Amino acid sequence: MKLKKLFSILLMTVLAVTMYTGCGGGSGEAKDDQTLYLRLTSPLQSTDWQQTSNLDGNKITNIQLFEGLYGMDEASGGYYNLLAEKIDVSDKGRVYTIQLVDATFQNGEPLTAKDVVFSYNLAMRNSKFGYVTSMIDKVESKDEKTVVITLKYPYSAIAHTFFTIKVINQKEYEEITDAGQTFGTGPHKAGTGPYYVKEYDVSAGVKLEAYDDYWQGAPTIKDVEYRVITDDSAAVIAFENGEIDYLTDAPLSEWDNIKKSANDDCDLVKANDISFFAINYKSKSNDSILANEKVREAIFYAINKESIVQSSTNGLGNVAYEYMVPEYVPTSPKASDGGFKTFDYDTKKSHQCLLDAGFTEAEIKAGIPIGTILTYPSDNSPKGKAAVVIQDCLKQNGMIAEVEIREAAACSNDLYGQNYDMCIFSDNGNYDYNNIRQQLHSESAGMAVVSYKDDKGTFDWKYMEDLIDKGVATDDPEERYEIYTKLWSYTMDTKTILPLYHSAVGIAWSDRIKVDKINPTYYHLTDFSWAK
Repeated sequence: MKLKKLFSILLMTVLAVTMYTGCGGGSGEAKDDQTLYLRLTSPLQSTDWQQTSNLDGNKITNIQLFEGLYGMDEASGGYYNLLAEKIDVSDKGRVYTIQLVDATFQNGEPLTAKDVVFSYNLAMRNSKFGYVTSMIDKVESKDEKTVVITLKYPYSAIAHTFFTIKVINQKEYEEITDAGQTFGTGPHKAGTGPYYVKEYDVSAGVKLEAYDDYWQGAPTIKDVEYRVITDDSAAVIAFENGEIDYLTDAPLSEWDNIKKSANDDCDLVKANDISFFAINYKSKSNDSILANEKVREAIFYAINKESIVQSSTNGLGNVAYEYMVPEYVPTSPKASDGGFKTFDYDTKKSHQCLLDAGFTEAEIKAGIPIGTILTYPSDNSPKGKAAVVIQDCLKQNGMIAEVEIREAAACSNDLYGQNYDMCIFSDNGNYDYNNIRQQLHSESAGMAVVSYKDDKGTFDWKYMEDLIDKGVATDDPEERYEIYTKLWSYTMDTKTILPLYHSAVGIAWSDRIKVDKINPTYYHLTDFSWAK
């Protein structure tokens, strides 16, 4: 343990030196008492909200730098009006007339309807955001402060679109791109958020500065620095040593020590997330073994979720059967209602499924190769630990799987391109069940890890998409619950997505700051202030 701690301290020192050097400071620079320090688990991929694909980066770009028509406050009930001051709905839920607030971008330019139109058109051309824009017919500016969004059909989950799509200043965006640069590769002031990027190094970290003319009032804390600390043990030591002021997604294996160090300035909340196991039934590995439904079923019965919860969340998470946490999403199907099939650890059923798949007792005893489990971002991460547990579960039940763990950005292209056998993936921050569209709908290219659209007819993907469309065509909660129960029931019957666990979120902060609200996913730096 002493050797491990010494290694973590050395690692932390190297990371700190890299951070200071990459962001313009010297390696001997002392900690600034007027700067708020936070952790990045991996480098920020871009300062453009459209290019950040991991949740850690989204917490910066999508909340602190950029804003949408709606905001997200998990501590106070979810979506709320942000850049949209008022919204009128007409034409049976198809036309949204939006009055904008009086706001300015960080460069001083006023927020206009043309900026909103420009931003939505950018997103609509990006297949990554098809799951939140495919229902939009057109976006127009009626006048300087009025936007009209016309939908192709009534869509009751439009709130998530209004939150997801952020508004960019058209003038600055085009100045950067016209100069031959890629927007997001450096600092800019093209958002309306309370902070802008002061210094940025993709391999090191990022420094933010408060926008004092922010339309909702100048932030209390003026300077913020994110330090890239990939190792969890190093992050805990950094917090204990006062190098980090706010530690979210704290390593649950270290939670008892973190609580002691935080002196009650901490909280443990149920995460609005899902970690799930996915099987690419189109994989060609081992003579397309995963195309066999009975093999996929055998895999599901072989997985011990309780063991995964213990390993991945230090026993603080919850076994999952639903894709979304019912406490956060009222229309989420509940396992307790019995509307869909669930899979609990059952070695006898797993064994029988392999026999039904055509394998002999001798083959099962020797171990049947089924491919590789791909996940991210590290061996010691919750998903990395889950992969090892699943590998062991499969081995005990006559199946052999390799484990491959990569950094998140390097992993995402293969996952989204269905270039894998099996994977452990996660989804976060859901407040409407229609968000499952990003995993189940064929228009969600660049977001889904399983592709159900199959010309050979393996699954009735049109039935799935029809249920998705019906779910947003009504705003009646009971109707939506019934529709989504049918959708999730069919999904479970495909034996391609298995919910594993809902995690817990450990959050701790130093005695230098006061935190007004605890949000499990999207914290707001404007909720922070210096302690008196």
